[in-house]
Amino acid sequence: MVLRPLVPVVEYAVNYDYIVKVLCINKSRPEIHCNGKCYLSKELAKTNDSESSPFQKLKNSGQKVLDTYILPETTEISTTEKQSFFNFNFTYETAYSFLFLTYIFKPPVF
Repeated sequence: MVLRPLVPVVEYAVNYDYIVKVLCINKSRPEIHCNGKCYLSKELAKTNDSESSPFQKLKNSGQKVLDTYILPETTEISTTEKQSFFNFNFTYETAYSFLFLTYIFKPPVF
């Protein structure tokens, strides 16, 4: 679940003072400035371990099967020549007729 790793981080932010003073493993060594990050990392590790319970194992084993078995139909590339099923007979037809107006309208002669 996506929200599960956020729970320890929010808990760390809310209870920061308590974690630093009481739950921190390195509170005897203030020079390393741990400030409860050791406790946070331990809680995040617990969250990750609980997430990888049975569903995670099934997912990984299923993925291994999918990775190793590849269908032969998907690996072959069949090359076929393009065949034209349409026979296009193009004819050029002019439906335009010229109006020969030069016989009627003549330019003036001087």
